[in-house]
Amino acid sequence: MYSDYYNMYNQYYGFNDQNYRSNENQTSNEEIITLNQAIDLIRQSVENEKEDEMFYDTIIKQAPTEKEKDIIRSIRDDEKKHNQILRKLYYEFTGQILPVDTLANELNNIMDYKLNLEKALFGELDAVVKYRKIMGTMPSGSSYTLLMSIMTDELRHANKYNFLIHNAK
Repeated sequence: MYSDYYNMYNQYYGFNDQNYRSNENQTSNEEIITLNQAIDLIRQSVENEKEDEMFYDTIIKQAPTEKEKDIIRSIRDDEKKHNQILRKLYYEFTGQILPVDTLANELNNIMDYKLNLEKALFGELDAVVKYRKIMGTMPSGSSYTLLMSIMTDELRHANKYNFLIHNAK
């Protein structure tokens, strides 16, 4: 009985089970990474979070109102927190302490406030994808929870940037 509905569904949407399964495997291969790859992404993320923090300092200076400055400050402060969490995770997995970055170089910032907000928005969205991949490799509930908190912060940040972009002149 149910197989009739299943076949009707496949005919309606124009695919068969074999094609569906091969597409499913292709998608999951892009999402699934090894723990070693995740550790490397964590190391890269520490650098990225520091760069984001510095970039957001630039946007804070550009923000036209105190309300907007406060929103961006809250995002920047979250990035500092993420940096510490990621450093802790890196140490737990490798036993190595990442050196403290003293990035003094100029970031390649656009001088237009709205364009910088858009750049920040897409940076946050890219971070969500990266943290989702890392989360899939986490062996314990606590490391998974820490990464989930970072990922949900990044989603909140993206929403805040959408708000700021909408209000930017």
